[in-house]
Amino acid sequence: MLRLLPCLVLSVLPALGERLPTWSPHQMCAEADAIVLGDRVGANRVAVREWILPPSDGRREGSSINITGLDKHGRIIGPPPPGADREQGKRLKSQRLLCFLEEKGDGWRVMAAAGQGSSGLVWIEEGKCYRYEQWQNSGPYVLLPSRQHQTEETLRAAVGNGLADREVWERAQKIPHPQEKAIVLCSYLLERTSPEGPHRTYRIRVRRVLPSLGTQAVAELVVLLQNAVPGDRLDEAVLILNDLGPAARAAVPHLVGLLRHPGYVHPARVIEALGRIGDATVAQRLLPYLDHELRVRAEVAGAMARFAYQDSVPQIVKALPEARALEEGDAYHVYAMLRALHELGCEELSRLTRAYLEVPAMRHVRNLLDPFLQEQNPE
Repeated sequence: MLRLLPCLVLSVLPALGERLPTWSPHQMCAEADAIVLGDRVGANRVAVREWILPPSDGRREGSSINITGLDKHGRIIGPPPPGADREQGKRLKSQRLLCFLEEKGDGWRVMAAAGQGSSGLVWIEEGKCYRYEQWQNSGPYVLLPSRQHQTEETLRAAVGNGLADREVWERAQKIPHPQEKAIVLCSYLLERTSPEGPHRTYRIRVRRVLPSLGTQAVAELVVLLQNAVPGDRLDEAVLILNDLGPAARAAVPHLVGLLRHPGYVHPARVIEALGRIGDATVAQRLLPYLDHELRVRAEVAGAMARFAYQDSVPQIVKALPEARALEEGDAYHVYAMLRALHELGCEELSRLTRAYLEVPAMRHVRNLLDPFLQEQNPE
């Protein structure tokens, strides 16, 4: 099982030839159990030059270590993208490597390994770095010249910065005073105040730990919303308020205010949070957004269902898209609107649902529509 790193719960496979994001050194510095610089001296054996990040227990396993699966990593440079440095077919001669390691049982493995490559292994030849990348989801890794950190010098600098940011983050977790800890954690949510700068490695992790601070978290998130300036992105802050649910009621007026400033965060995300918090007094403020894009309409409908605001049913019905106009990717939003109508007891739901049954764009959610085909109030 891969270590926890930022990922998409739902994703669309990229077009053929489009490379996927490769785990950055900054991300791996946050997760690695150890980082080693060395030379491969056997199929899975590495002579250690330096423990850049020693194991947490401080042990040193002699002058060499065993890395399970190292022998599966291909050494031939794959096909490059158009316009890139064309070294296809060249076989690396150097055995020098930098590995981001995770401990499995009583042995080491390279992080993010899959098939014949991994993000956690960087080969170094004549000072130049080579990394494994994927062209598409579930596809094989391809060994290519590193795009982001092309030389050993720049890679080492990136690792040094990553480990420094890791140390700052770990100190933040140990702050005993809840308000002080909430202030520090909230600082990660804006690029201009974040201790890690433009990186998002820890910004995303804030969502895992800040909600445990309860009212202190809400208070500092409200301050963050109040003090936002043009250029700030408030997506993570709003997501955390969404996670806090009813406990975030104090943030409701500020979230409503954000709807007038879509440059800070998409209205759909704000409306989702308002629905989760459950303050039905904002219902009338949200209904006008049933005239917006389908994603926003779906969130408004969901919020109305959470509010049990039955007077919204006619407006949600009116906001349903025409079946013939649906495109790929619309299915979930239509389903969400129908589900909201179901929860609100819409008497027309069966008829409304039948209009979507044979639409190709809805095929992926076809089975989910069955409960909506039963009459709400059969005579």
